[in-house]
Amino acid sequence: MNFLFRLWAALIIALRRLAAQRWLALATLVGLVAATTLIMSIPLYADAVYFRVLQEELAKAGQSVRDDRSAFTFLFRNIGSIYGVKDWEEIAPVDAYLSGPATEQLDLPVKRITRYVKTDNFRLFPADTSQSYASAQEPLEWVSFGALQHFAEHVVWREGGPPQPASADPSEPIEVAVSEVLAERLGMQVGEPFMTFRNIESGAGVRTVQIPVRVSGVWAPRDSEEDFWFYRPRAFDTQLMVPPATFEGRIASLLDDEVALIAWHWVVDGSDVNASNATSLAARIDQITLRAATLLPNTRLEISPYDALRKYQSSARTLTVLLYAFSLPIVALLLAFIGLVVGLAVSRQRNEIAVLRSRGATPIQVAVVAVLEAALLGLAALAVATPLSMAMAQIFGATRSFLNFSLDSALRVQMTSTPVQFGLLAVGVALLAQVLPSISAARHTIVSYKQELARTVSKPWWQRAWLDLLLLIPAGYGVYLVQQQGAIVSPTGAASGDVFENPLLILLPALVALALTLLILRLLPLAMALLAWIAARFNGVGFLLATRYLAREPGLYSTPLVLLMWTLSLAVFTASLAQTLDDHLYDQSYYAIGADARLVELGATPNTGENPFANMGAPTGNQSTETTSGQSATTGSAISQIPGPEWVFIPVDEHLNVKEIEAAARVGRFEGSIQVQDRWQPFTMIGIDRIDFPKAAYWRNDFASASLGALMNSLAIASDGVLMERSFMRQQGLRVGDAVQVRLRAAGGNTSFPMRIVGDFRYFPTWYSPLAEGKPLFIANLEWIFEQLGGEYPYDVWVKTAPATDFEQMVQDLRQYGITVLNYQAAPVRIAEELRRPERQGLFGVLSVGFLASALLTVLGFLLYAVFSFRRRFIELGTLRAIGLSIGQLSVFLICELAFLILLGLGAGSAIGALISDLFIPYFQIGSGPTANIPPFTVEIAWPAVTRLYALFGALFLAAFVILIALLLRMKVFQAIKLGETV
Repeated sequence: MNFLFRLWAALIIALRRLAAQRWLALATLVGLVAATTLIMSIPLYADAVYFRVLQEELAKAGQSVRDDRSAFTFLFRNIGSIYGVKDWEEIAPVDAYLSGPATEQLDLPVKRITRYVKTDNFRLFPADTSQSYASAQEPLEWVSFGALQHFAEHVVWREGGPPQPASADPSEPIEVAVSEVLAERLGMQVGEPFMTFRNIESGAGVRTVQIPVRVSGVWAPRDSEEDFWFYRPRAFDTQLMVPPATFEGRIASLLDDEVALIAWHWVVDGSDVNASNATSLAARIDQITLRAATLLPNTRLEISPYDALRKYQSSARTLTVLLYAFSLPIVALLLAFIGLVVGLAVSRQRNEIAVLRSRGATPIQVAVVAVLEAALLGLAALAVATPLSMAMAQIFGATRSFLNFSLDSALRVQMTSTPVQFGLLAVGVALLAQVLPSISAARHTIVSYKQELARTVSKPWWQRAWLDLLLLIPAGYGVYLVQQQGAIVSPTGAASGDVFENPLLILLPALVALALTLLILRLLPLAMALLAWIAARFNGVGFLLATRYLAREPGLYSTPLVLLMWTLSLAVFTASLAQTLDDHLYDQSYYAIGADARLVELGATPNTGENPFANMGAPTGNQSTETTSGQSATTGSAISQIPGPEWVFIPVDEHLNVKEIEAAARVGRFEGSIQVQDRWQPFTMIGIDRIDFPKAAYWRNDFASASLGALMNSLAIASDGVLMERSFMRQQGLRVGDAVQVRLRAAGGNTSFPMRIVGDFRYFPTWYSPLAEGKPLFIANLEWIFEQLGGEYPYDVWVKTAPATDFEQMVQDLRQYGITVLNYQAAPVRIAEELRRPERQGLFGVLSVGFLASALLTVLGFLLYAVFSFRRRFIELGTLRAIGLSIGQLSVFLICELAFLILLGLGAGSAIGALISDLFIPYFQIGSGPTANIPPFTVEIAWPAVTRLYALFGALFLAAFVILIALLLRMKVFQAIKLGETV
């Protein structure tokens, strides 16, 4: 009981201290909320985004439910025709299990259970009691009896109605429902009797079974695409549908092995499935599958989300780890802010703590009060961060790039135990950051505290531990490895094939930025001392005081300056990285396709006037040519190489009749060889229309030494001119103006002719250098090529389209004009798919939100530093005022101090950010194959974003300036002198 009273007293003290320092407590709470929200939002986003991927994979596999993306489907099946037909008594145990207890074991809400069972085949004859049916007679149709639960609710009755359960009398006809297809084929009418016949062989001989039936109704599916039809409705066209009671009663009594197929189809609600319970759900599915196979051998789970769940759980966990690794610098900044605020709070409480220690309080009691303060703030932060983290996960899902949240999110964000555990861990780490300074202060009594206060302020702990110099070792080694290996390797020792899957790509630049920041802060007092020595030669008192203060007390401003410099350097680097990656994604996509869209087209032969490929079922959509023409995008369209005697094409200008198309150009691809040094070297030639090509094609200035217009003019001057790849020309000793002999392969054989070199290039859209294709590329006039070959040959059409074009609709519109489009590729579609990659969205979402949080907290930290620095030096400023310094001189003193810190932070932070951007971003162009490195990176420093940061911190300076001037004007000299203490 005594312990509880003491704990209650400590709690009261903690609450009073929080109330007394409410603004510092509020600032600490803001930092805790920011850190906890960021940490909790990462697993929430990973779970939500991969649940979306799970739904998309199930939809592609045909395992989703229309209009209910959160539903899961299961299909258990036993095929008697393969493993042996079964008697109903054998089926009953597994049927009872899968129709009830199994769904309870799955522990997901069940939306629908449908059982389907069918017999083996019967012969169907007209009802004729005057004859005996023999197996030699030709039946009207081979049919089977089928029973599908809830069948009548999902069909429409063209005639009649659903069958009624059959009686036990074997002579009484069984009512059956027949499909509209079967009724039309056989001319069946409602009420018409038929006879089904089957010979059953057994050990006792051959037994004949005849079952009379009568048509009760003719059905058709209400909606053939409805998820109820786990088998397509046409699978039931030759089945006589009966009620389940008829199958289990009448039919089961007449047959020994009546079940040729039985299936159970489940639709369950998977909206509560998440990454934390996906493993246990997969384990329950394993148990159910094993139990069903035990009750009835060869009962298999044919359709389920099992594999997708395993992948979902693994992918979500991997993404969570990756994003936490990427967010380490941001978390460190947030913790630094918390440390700054806690340091300010403890510095105000040190005198109070020393008095408590002198009056008998133990260090443990002081620590308990500090723990209670931190715990109260931590719990409040966790309560606020929980809903904020869910909103933050949605923001991650809407992230397009750095500080760009323009995509549609629509994620299913669900709070689970995992984010809460991470939140508690974050609160625990922050609790240590808050308690340790109080424990350190609790070592002093009032005497030792006054003795320490009289000493010169010591250097920051990281300078005393030489941490800044120690960090230079791994940072320098990392830079050395990058330059030697040409890539930033992953922790496994291999170069990552994906920018968004290697955390070292962010952590190493952040480490270098931190090391340089701390090194600058070590050198700053020396620079300030030099400035103070220079200022002493002049009459400016305020400037001199500011430089001497910064030179003598680096430990007091080091934390806010670290926050400012590191935040700004990471912001410059991150913004530059995002802009570079966005530009490269655009360049990479357009380079691979050549324009906004590339249309694989085919003409017609003059003999028939028809497209010879019209009956091939040409695919549509943004598919790669690898799947449709047998050739990847790196080698262009294979359609251009289809042999044929003659072709007739609709003029390319007809494409402009479609409103979405702004420009169109023909691009043909041909194979041939060039004579060099007494041998024939294979090459690829691309033929273009020099006038239309610049209007439609993608081009970058560094693709050639000359502009695209100059290259097209060179082709215009010489119709037989050719543009050659520069490295091939250097290798063969060729120069502009040389004549070469080339040979092109065509349908009629090889055609040889001379050409003249009129220009060179380094890169050309859709071409990935000899490394990928093993042969150089030449560019020539398409019309001139057709003249040499004796006619036109199939080509692709590159088009420039209007913004926000619906490419599927564009293709449909082209076909209305008689233009045969076999396939297409669109750069905007490819870019949109890449922008929604979970890793990309997660990385830029974490960096964007983390930067915003750290920037705002840095601003808040600087404001707190300015205010509490003034209060800490209240007596010092009052003394200076008392000995004759004016308000103007003191204002210059404080403003110069603040201006030095902010300008240094902005300048050094920007310089460090630009340095690590130029140093590391070129190595972000990683991956396997030539497509990853072509076209090359162009590093862009995001100065517009940096300018906005300057505006933010300029506003910070003005706010701090106004606050300090207001405090100076309100300061009473006699109060400062009389107080005799810092407050």
